[in-house]
Amino acid sequence: MCVLTKPNERGRGLARAVASVAVADGLANHLLPQWRARPEPSRRVARALGFRQLGAQLSIRIRA
Repeated sequence: MCVLTKPNERGRGLARAVASVAVADGLANHLLPQWRARPEPSRRVARALGFRQLGAQLSIRIRA
């Protein structure tokens, strides 16, 4: 899942509202929601929804 909010619309709780519905739907369908966040605003939304950091993620780009 990816939630993007336009810069001029941020701070209104829109990402939290959308993510909350998506997480609830996933749980209702016996799925395990995961939140991968690097920017601090994304981490704040995750914490507000009850997520907690359990590890780290590494992304690499392999060039041909």
